[in-house]
Amino acid sequence: MPTSRSRKPAATLTQQALALAAGAWAELGVSGWTTTHGDWAIDPEPLMLFTAWLGDRDPRLRDEATDWCTQNWRLVSRTRLKNLLRVQPADVHDAWGEFAATIEQHAAVNWPGATTPRRYTVTGRSTMPPLARPSLIWIRLRAMFGVGARSEILRCLLATEGNGGMSVARLAIAAGFTKRNVADECDTLQRAGVLSVRSSGNRFSYSLARRTELEAFVGELPAIRPSWSAMLTVARELVTLEEAATNLSSRTLPVRVRKTLRLIDDDLAELDIDRSFDNIPGPDLWGVVHDLAMVNLGEWSLGTWPSQNVSTKPARRLRPGLK
Repeated sequence: MPTSRSRKPAATLTQQALALAAGAWAELGVSGWTTTHGDWAIDPEPLMLFTAWLGDRDPRLRDEATDWCTQNWRLVSRTRLKNLLRVQPADVHDAWGEFAATIEQHAAVNWPGATTPRRYTVTGRSTMPPLARPSLIWIRLRAMFGVGARSEILRCLLATEGNGGMSVARLAIAAGFTKRNVADECDTLQRAGVLSVRSSGNRFSYSLARRTELEAFVGELPAIRPSWSAMLTVARELVTLEEAATNLSSRTLPVRVRKTLRLIDDDLAELDIDRSFDNIPGPDLWGVVHDLAMVNLGEWSLGTWPSQNVSTKPARRLRPGLK
């Protein structure tokens, strides 16, 4: 069986996004796809929202992910899903409503944002692999510390290199829980000696008090621990842009591209992806952005991480499909 590093990225951003989602789900135990993301720490809630949005682009993946959710819902945070939904665009809400309602119908559990279920038969093919697998580190945290803000705080701090601190506000955004909930859990973890705290005026910054000991306790950490919310937001918006590009004129396409870049600017910064687009002429912009997207989504789809992002040099020619 070929490894992810012996293959080439798919030809379109849509295909790459599907490969990324399928590789992540395979780590979680979804049946039918080659394992490619064993070096990644998989974060289920952003993946669920993204897969619902992908929808009919790969119905089989959507159905097998639904099957996994009906069997493993106890390890999914519905509170976090509800909080993440608040910042999603309308098309994600619409797709998620059907996805959630379908899970709800077969798992007999209330899901946030559920609307009307689609026609679906549970396959029963997906299973939860052993939690000792490195890619399941965030699921393993939940088995140890519960499905809630406490595990997500530890996830956020373990996901970063070193032992730099994070404010409650930043932790709340990264964890997908309210500031009040995160502040209370940080205080509890600090009292228990798991976190250390530094204060500056009325601002508090939390870090792991004994990172080495915690890592030894929770087990092996995979090498790649991205922000899935940021990564999948970037993937979704770039796929949407690519799908729209063939129907846009050479005048309107640069406007649409700049709008997308503004929308994902914070996510690109979090992923440390080059954002130097200001000096690129309009006719060259989509070609440059598309090249950058192909490099990053291509690596993500194969289960690798770009070691060096391509520079934003003007494209030599317009992309096919431009009018």
